[in-house]
Amino acid sequence: MASVIENVPTDYLIAVGSPWLQRMKNDVLEPIAAKGLKHPVLADIRSGRLPREKFARMMANLQWVITGFPEYVAALAARCPKNDHVVKAALLENAYIERDHPFLLAQVVNALGGPGDAILEGPDWVSFEPDPYIHALRIIIEGYVYHRPWVEGMAATAVGVETVTPAVFGSLGKAAIEHYGLSEEDAEWFRIHGGEVEMEHGNDGLRVLDKYVGADDINTQKACTAGASLVSDAIGVGIFDMVARW
Repeated sequence: MASVIENVPTDYLIAVGSPWLQRMKNDVLEPIAAKGLKHPVLADIRSGRLPREKFARMMANLQWVITGFPEYVAALAARCPKNDHVVKAALLENAYIERDHPFLLAQVVNALGGPGDAILEGPDWVSFEPDPYIHALRIIIEGYVYHRPWVEGMAATAVGVETVTPAVFGSLGKAAIEHYGLSEEDAEWFRIHGGEVEMEHGNDGLRVLDKYVGADDINTQKACTAGASLVSDAIGVGIFDMVARW
């Protein structure tokens, strides 16, 4: 099995052509990833200082959201413009890949002593009590996926989640093994989310925005930037802020 990635740079994001999207990349996505990487809670995890029960609780809260991602991506595939077969196929493939991720994250949570299996099995409101912050984050993501225009859903999820996750969460696998006793098999979720496939999912989201948002459509540009900013900050920084409040 491949080793868990130790350091994940933020330069995996593609160069984009549209000026508005370049501003999003430069002024939102990259700074949020950099801020997340410098967060004191993340530093505590890397050094093994964060108590094991808090690390387990953090990952369990994340799992409570991630367990819905296969269906979220599938819903975005269903809402994709019917004749854009390339993008629709890519989203369906992504949803198929995502089907394993809740189980891999449950493996992490179980290994840390948390309720990974219970979160998988549900029901949502009986098997686990999420932090109010995580409850709000899940409702935001579901609102974008199911109720906002499709391209905004892509901005919030494919861009907001998948551009920052490789940098921030991919960096934790080594610590999970060295300081918290996970095996490499237990830590597979971190390796995948710090790897090239996850990076490419985020870049695919950027390509979709570049394709579908016109140069003169200022309102949609701002709406997509707002969605990507809200969710990327929630994933890349807000989760660690949540842990700092415990």
